[in-house]
Amino acid sequence: MPPSVSELKRRLEQHGLEDNRKAQKLLTQATNPYLDREQRWRARIALKQLIEERRRYPFDSVVPKNSYLDDPVLLGTTQKQGKLYTLKEDDLNQHTLFIGQTGSGKSTAFRNIMTQISTPYWAFDRKQDYRHLIQEHDDLLVLPWSELKFNPLKPPEGVAPMKWVQVFTEIFSHATSLLSGSKNYLLSAVIELYKEYNLFKDNTHPYPALQDLHQLITGQGVNYTRKKSNYLDTVANRLEPLTLVTGHIFNCSKGYPIEDLMQRKVVFEFDGLNRDIQRFLQEILFAYVYEYQFAQGNRSGDLELLIFVDEAKQTFSVYLERQDASGIPEIDDLTARARQFGIGLVAADQEATKLTDSLKANTKTKVLLPVGDQKQFNEITESIDLTSLQEKYAQDLDTGEAIIKHGNKDPVPVDLQNHETGTVTEEELIEHQRQKWQNLPFKHRKDPSFSSSETIDTDSQVGSDQLETGESAESVQIEISDEAESLLEDIAENPLRFVTERYEDLSLSYYKGNEAKKELVDKELISEETVGSGQSQGTMFDLTEKARRYLEEQDVNVQWKGRGSVRHLYWQDQIKELLEETGWDAYIEKLNADVYGIQDGNEIAVEVALGVNDREIDHIEDHLETGWRTVVAARNHSVKKGLKRKLGESNVDESKIRLTTVQDLDQEHLRPE
Repeated sequence: MPPSVSELKRRLEQHGLEDNRKAQKLLTQATNPYLDREQRWRARIALKQLIEERRRYPFDSVVPKNSYLDDPVLLGTTQKQGKLYTLKEDDLNQHTLFIGQTGSGKSTAFRNIMTQISTPYWAFDRKQDYRHLIQEHDDLLVLPWSELKFNPLKPPEGVAPMKWVQVFTEIFSHATSLLSGSKNYLLSAVIELYKEYNLFKDNTHPYPALQDLHQLITGQGVNYTRKKSNYLDTVANRLEPLTLVTGHIFNCSKGYPIEDLMQRKVVFEFDGLNRDIQRFLQEILFAYVYEYQFAQGNRSGDLELLIFVDEAKQTFSVYLERQDASGIPEIDDLTARARQFGIGLVAADQEATKLTDSLKANTKTKVLLPVGDQKQFNEITESIDLTSLQEKYAQDLDTGEAIIKHGNKDPVPVDLQNHETGTVTEEELIEHQRQKWQNLPFKHRKDPSFSSSETIDTDSQVGSDQLETGESAESVQIEISDEAESLLEDIAENPLRFVTERYEDLSLSYYKGNEAKKELVDKELISEETVGSGQSQGTMFDLTEKARRYLEEQDVNVQWKGRGSVRHLYWQDQIKELLEETGWDAYIEKLNADVYGIQDGNEIAVEVALGVNDREIDHIEDHLETGWRTVVAARNHSVKKGLKRKLGESNVDESKIRLTTVQDLDQEHLRPE
């Protein structure tokens, strides 16, 4: 017996057919009192059959509409209707993500796209999956890492040396998991090296190599006066594998011309390298391309280079993204902005949970292949917004089958286009590529002539007193009450809280809160700071270096994103919010700026000046060299007056900066010119 009308309505909603035209027409017939009983009966039976078909195949299979004029890329055919599922080649500019277990068809899908697109592409290959395409594309350049020449310390064409110093430092620190103290030391060392090569005045050959940076840091020919050798040791240890294992790659003044390689189809083979080196090479090449495109003003939005990355979690790691001590990964920001400059990304991995939220949020097309692990399956099905019936269907996908979600369109099951390739031996690869390798120009490295009188004093670098986890050999033995322990941990985890709010959240009375505070002050673990202005003024707490070491030993994560006192951090946070309200994408401690903003290709650096010192002038000069708009927010009018006097004594063009106070800073100071 056919189900009742109410039951049919419930099932239609359950199977997502409440808006289906055919279903609604049948439902109208089933409930129309002017039709005879047999007609209504047949309509109910037809509805039941439609619902059963939907249960077995809970998709609409609406495919993107593309013409041959759009340079369509065929991904496969829909499983039920057999329609061609294509994307416009320019759609790939908005990034694509494949998720599937080993053997599910990710590499095959990559090869399928590579062989169809006319746009140049780079493939970062960890498993020698794509060298075989030379059998189909004679112009394909395959570069095993043993044949690569690249100097990451040479700025891209048109990029100011000071800006590239900062980008290089961010990328290297992210790839090798350096924290803020060592990152600041590395930054100062690279700046010193650039000065030795006179690059800030004459950005031409010769350029320093990583070997020169390693020599400078380890003191071969350079004297050092610094109190904390742990930063030097940490950075030197991260550089050493690069100079030993892959030294031949970086042992050059100019590597292969990246600008020319961007016009070619290139496979970079990184198999056999450790993961830190692979990650560094991938990220620095990505950053090089982005900064070059940015400097050239290539923002047409049309796809100009497509980058393929398998095992994407090695580069787009959620653990590194959430590691507050190292800041927001530069690679995340580049991915979000790359599409403006014609750089598309096709990424793949087995484990969606280990990928950055930024990567998942910034991929317009997502492709779900067979996934065996339930946790990984749940992560990607949530990302592409599958219904419960669609999830059940997706659990039975076989190799070469996928569910594709493109933009805001409904997901569609697709049999992916297969692409079989023959095998290319090492000897065949060398024979085919030898002439191509020999035709790639590069310039040899020239040894520097370091001055023995030069020193690097990283104790003067802001943030150098912040020790990294595991870098302090001195253990901190402290006994404090439970209330004081809770208060200290809360300060570490939530630095920007006023005292009253902090006590309330910890359920501490004013008396008990003050007693805990006094205990921490007496133990030299915190200090008090008056922060803010006007009605927003109040007391916050600063952690001492002693407290940081103690908290690290207790495995407490210190959520301290700034590089100075809590007063400095407070104003950084306030300015970041103000920049965002003015339309900027804003970041604290980005590219060596207190607060960095980017909006439609415009860049701004805002410095928080709590005092009058030469370091503030140095920061201003550095930002002006990058061509950024520079705003200085002084702590008060007295500091502003002192900075204005120092600027008058320096070589800084005061017309190129905006000098104000943190209290007077408003959106008018920050609007793009």
